[in-house]
Amino acid sequence: MKVKRLLKHDNTPILLVFLGMLVVVVLIEWIFVRGGDFGRVAFLRPMNVSNVLLQVAVTGILAIGMTLVMISGGIDLSVGQMVSFLGTLTAFLLRTGTWNAYSVALFIIVLGVLCQLFMGFIISRTTLEPFIISLGFMSIYRGLTYLISGGRELSIHGQFTFLGQSRINITPQLRLGMPVIIFLLLIISVGLILKYTKFGRRVYAVGNNENAAFLAGINVRDFKLLIYAINGLLIAIASMTLASRLGTGNPLMGQGREIEVIAAVVVGGTALSGGKGNIYGTLIGAMLLGIISNALNILGVSPHWQFVMRGVVIIIAVVIGYLSSIGTFSLKTLFKSRRAIEPDPVNPA
Repeated sequence: MKVKRLLKHDNTPILLVFLGMLVVVVLIEWIFVRGGDFGRVAFLRPMNVSNVLLQVAVTGILAIGMTLVMISGGIDLSVGQMVSFLGTLTAFLLRTGTWNAYSVALFIIVLGVLCQLFMGFIISRTTLEPFIISLGFMSIYRGLTYLISGGRELSIHGQFTFLGQSRINITPQLRLGMPVIIFLLLIISVGLILKYTKFGRRVYAVGNNENAAFLAGINVRDFKLLIYAINGLLIAIASMTLASRLGTGNPLMGQGREIEVIAAVVVGGTALSGGKGNIYGTLIGAMLLGIISNALNILGVSPHWQFVMRGVVIIIAVVIGYLSSIGTFSLKTLFKSRRAIEPDPVNPA
């Protein structure tokens, strides 16, 4: 019974894909790259594990906020450019010499929350699509970033290093960076909140059916504002962490990151339509994308082919997750379910 229950768990398909990918990567490196010398397999070395976790951390922090937004029925395409905006602003303020690290951190957090509240207000108070609204804000943040930086990279000059560069040594080779620790603490906290609190139940209720949630006594508009405010807080934390780790703020630091974030969330099992998903699935999704990038680098794959192969793996993971959710792994069912919802071109319903 326990095995059957485990196999039916929402995260089981993506977890199996993740474990399968680990095995495939190790076998390929062992046989084709290291000539059968298992001791030279770099992918399994503690230092490489540390690097993968560090690379995943910022995307993972952003994916936590995106998971909440998407479960509640929304989406935020502005997240990548907002990271560039807040990260560049962090560096700009530190360079003035009149702001200390604590005042900058507080200001960036407040600004991140306010920015998302403003966008959330427009989304929750109108019938406009979150996709379009967040697309507009993406352009706004991009423009503001270039206005602040002048298109240049702004160095922090060794300031603000604790958040992104400090580490805890588990072993001489395995080190957990502060971004990883922040990410893991947030994953555990938000995961418990979603599963065991009234707030978590309301997130799913709003995403499943806004009208039913309203009739159940939930102030849907204000609750959505709260979701976006939390997302803003997490974006601010991720932005400062990334600026601290890189030691700079620049207009490109968050460019395209929204694709990685949304991919991690969707691969982790969160539905684009809302009402379904969980934080731990997002963790697995983010880790899966992280090991793909790391493995392709180790195997010496061209960066251009990396985008192609990453996309293929994402599609495969999403298809497996979908087929598992409907209780079958038949591709015929996948195409039949699509045809079933298409109207008859001759006699539309």
